Amino acid sequence: MNRVERDTFGTIYFPISILILSSFFWDKPISFFLAVLTLTFADPIASIVGSRSKHHFIPWIDKKSINGSLAMFCTSFIIITIGTDAMARYYGSSFYLPLHILIGLAIFTSMCATLSEIISYKGSDNLTIPLISFFSYEIFLINYTHGNLFHLLIWTILSLLIFTCAYKYKSLDFSGAIGGFLIGAVIFGSGGWKLILPLVFFFLTSSLLSSLKNKPPSNRDVMQILANGFIPALFALCYFFFPNGILLLGYIGSLSASTADTWATEIGFLSKKNPYLVFSFKQVSKGESGSISAIGTIGSIAGALILGIICSYLFEFNYLIVMVTIAGCMGSFIDTLLGRYFQGKYICIKCGQKTENKLHCNTETKLKTGYRYIDNNFVNFIANLAGSLAIILISLMYG
Repeated sequence: MNRVERDTFGTIYFPISILILSSFFWDKPISFFLAVLTLTFADPIASIVGSRSKHHFIPWIDKKSINGSLAMFCTSFIIITIGTDAMARYYGSSFYLPLHILIGLAIFTSMCATLSEIISYKGSDNLTIPLISFFSYEIFLINYTHGNLFHLLIWTILSLLIFTCAYKYKSLDFSGAIGGFLIGAVIFGSGGWKLILPLVFFFLTSSLLSSLKNKPPSNRDVMQILANGFIPALFALCYFFFPNGILLLGYIGSLSASTADTWATEIGFLSKKNPYLVFSFKQVSKGESGSISAIGTIGSIAGALILGIICSYLFEFNYLIVMVTIAGCMGSFIDTLLGRYFQGKYICIKCGQKTENKLHCNTETKLKTGYRYIDNNFVNFIANLAGSLAIILISLMYG
């Protein structure tokens, strides 16, 4: 299915994407068929055109080309435009989309599919293209039938502006800006302004607090965005297709954990004293995983509390402020514990500096404590999941 010397996991990702779609969305054959068709034809055409291009760029890790991306978009556009009408006639649809809506659907789906291909790595587009194509297609159609298409258009334009500015001011790198846009599109499409506002609060306040520190911009990549955004996006999608208050709480809880942890880190960095490793009296440098400070703890509580107030106003859940605050602080604390005892920490063999990166001074570092496969992204991911589970358990216990 691919050359032996080609380092890719595409042959593993593809059946996983098909398994997910067929297990949960077998009753949506048109969306399913078009999503698979986009991968089947648009992705190989993009690869062929891109391989013949002399001008490449690196959005994240793999090389891409503008010509290949344009080929991906155009082929996807043709597949969605012709395929939607053909499949609707085949299944005897009771209504057909107006031409301008059909074109808008094709543009939105093709854009999302192309962006997911741009930031793919080692064949991950075999997973992301079918899933992103399916969900963006469904999101557009359902927002159209519910009369929310204009709001989706406004958010798409606003989101492009937000993430363009984030990339310009180096809060995100190019891959992070694309990942942020796709996650924002999924979340807004799943619940509109109510769902997206807590995410906007988290992103803007995190970027603002980060800019207050006397250090270079964070320039987060797509993996860092997914570490904080995958769980909220997953709960938002589940809530979109299977509406349930528990799923909505899971979404809020994950954002609460992200907000509490980020506020703790950024505000803690403003402290005049160095933090202490949790459950010890050992002082370490600011920003080291597993460390806490008084001002950072206050920042963690404040971030979760303010997010709880916002969500309480938006969703009108009983005791939501308390639940969000507790869940956020628990998620942040789980992040600290994992960072202290399990996250990999290294020593640079050239300069002797402590680091949390596997490379330093362009040389592979030596593992000092923790586990090599547990990095900060993994810790953030688990902390977000912990925030979701915490608020769900609190809700089930106290109803």
